Amino acid sequence: MRLRGSATLRQLCDERAEEAGFARFFHNPRVRIEEILATAGARTAEAAAGRHVLLIEDTSEINYQAKSARKRELGRVGNGKDVGLFVHPALAMDAADGTVLGVSGARIWRRQSAKRPDYQKQPIEAKESYRWLETISVARARLKEALLVTVIADREADIFELFARLPDDRTHVLVRAAHNRALGDGGRLFTTLGAQPEAGRIAFELPARRGRAARSVQLAVRFVHTTLRQPRRGADPNDPQAVNINAVEVCEIDPPSNKDAVHWRLLTTHPVASLDDAVRIVELYRRRWAIEQLFRTLKSQAIDIEASFIENGAALERLAAAAIVAASMTMQLVHGRGEAGRSLPATRVFSPDQIVVLRALTPRLQGRTTKQKNPHPRDTLAWAAWHIARLGGWNGYATERPPGPITFNRGLQRFEAITQGFQLAGPNRKRNELCGR
Repeated sequence: MRLRGSATLRQLCDERAEEAGFARFFHNPRVRIEEILATAGARTAEAAAGRHVLLIEDTSEINYQAKSARKRELGRVGNGKDVGLFVHPALAMDAADGTVLGVSGARIWRRQSAKRPDYQKQPIEAKESYRWLETISVARARLKEALLVTVIADREADIFELFARLPDDRTHVLVRAAHNRALGDGGRLFTTLGAQPEAGRIAFELPARRGRAARSVQLAVRFVHTTLRQPRRGADPNDPQAVNINAVEVCEIDPPSNKDAVHWRLLTTHPVASLDDAVRIVELYRRRWAIEQLFRTLKSQAIDIEASFIENGAALERLAAAAIVAASMTMQLVHGRGEAGRSLPATRVFSPDQIVVLRALTPRLQGRTTKQKNPHPRDTLAWAAWHIARLGGWNGYATERPPGPITFNRGLQRFEAITQGFQLAGPNRKRNELCGR
């Protein structure tokens, strides 16, 4: 999937027998989603050892309505009408340099029923929203060698139980607030935050998204230490009646007309006692953008999982698990293309045989000038990413826009074809020739 940039069997396979084999694999009930994710999680844990790891979680729907006549045993997605399934991965990143370390866990499911009328009164374990705690509990358990873990999520994860149960000596949470929660002193979160004096201002580039162009933003920063009171409905008596939290607010100054102003209220267990602390929290939250890139890589920009012709819902869940891992490996190239990838081995993504091919390609992809040379140490992830980006159409100049998922997807497809050619010619070549020496 990673090399061919597709989850469609006809594009993954070279012949009918191989296509049938892939189909049998994903339809086989002995192929367990948990084992696929555990294997990926073990690789991620190895890379995460000794690091402050960000576990970024979010949910995305895989919509198969366009192929509904050929699908069976699927659930309903967000609009309650289309058929499909949901994926909820936990993507691990290095907090210091933004390196994608891999997928540490995920939940994949089909929604079979609507919310119950008494949904708010149900315990968290009976709700679909339990995924925000369950996924992280599994993912964090795999990161035993990490120095510190910070869970990052958007507004849908603004759940009291998450603040009450997840933090420990090596786990922090950072969630964008959705609810104007009651505070221990009788006030309300949004009112209390807005009443704080401005601590300073920051500026950064806001990335583009659907319906919004990229732009520079300047924001006022406020912060406060406070206490969140346990909600009255659906509360677990075993949870604490209140939890201590630090809240950071950033509000855009003079936003463009007809544009949604940036207004984030961030809740965290990290200490926030100064403007520098608050800015650090905002910068950590901005890392959450990586999981949006993961979903685009999984769908429109690379793997295109929604184009799969597999019919059975259970088989599509197994396919989704494999596709999430493949998409995360592409993301490792995107985020390892620069300084962060210079300290990581290329074997994080490529096999030894593939690295031999990359070495042989080096003189063909480099230009005559210094600016057109691969600037990274040989056999590092950054060195390998440079090759794939060049194969994907990037011109190699540092002054050009950095390559993204689409460029790397094109490059991986070309690299797969070249690798097959090397394998066919390999027995007749000398090893030194293959290594480009």
